[in-house]
Amino acid sequence: MVAAWTLQLARGILALALGLTITLTLEHTPAFGLLTFGVFAVLTGGVLLLAVGRSAYPGRMRGAFFGQAIVTLAAGIIALAVPGGDVVFFAILVGSWAVVAGLLEASSGFLARSFAPLARDWIIAGVLTVLLGGVALLLPPDFVQTFSGERGNAGTLTSSIILIGVVGAWAILVGVLQCISAVTVRADRSDSAATVRAAGAGADQ
Repeated sequence: MVAAWTLQLARGILALALGLTITLTLEHTPAFGLLTFGVFAVLTGGVLLLAVGRSAYPGRMRGAFFGQAIVTLAAGIIALAVPGGDVVFFAILVGSWAVVAGLLEASSGFLARSFAPLARDWIIAGVLTVLLGGVALLLPPDFVQTFSGERGNAGTLTSSIILIGVVGAWAILVGVLQCISAVTVRADRSDSAATVRAAGAGADQ
């Protein structure tokens, strides 16, 4: 059995990697979005499948996380299989995945809120993911707006740039949340184990 916090940490690292890759790359084209999201989704889906297979998520949560794993893995495979998709394709793919995966994660959190220390963070991550899906599905695909910077530098803001930027912001928020929650749960368990050992040592004296 693998501890849930280790898989939460792995998911957080993958999300942060996606967010930082998007943030540090200037060319936010649909092809770039499909590639980065596809790699992230395939790896994250694999982590979720590993978690389900190793019984990291017990009871009723297992079905929801298994569904989330399948949906995420499928979205990643589709993204990588259609590298030439346009912004409409990218928005529908990310939006549909985010709504379904977010609802599944939030439902896992609600089911586990009475006994799993990560339940609250699953709910928050699920809500953030559903919001990402809403933005992706509602963003006008033909949005184009020119702007001028403070030094007179002109630029163009498109739906592709906005959508990929939102995906990057979502990934950083969720990644930070997942990493912090994983480390916090790990620290709490270590403190509890140390307290138990100290109590046992005191009883032996």
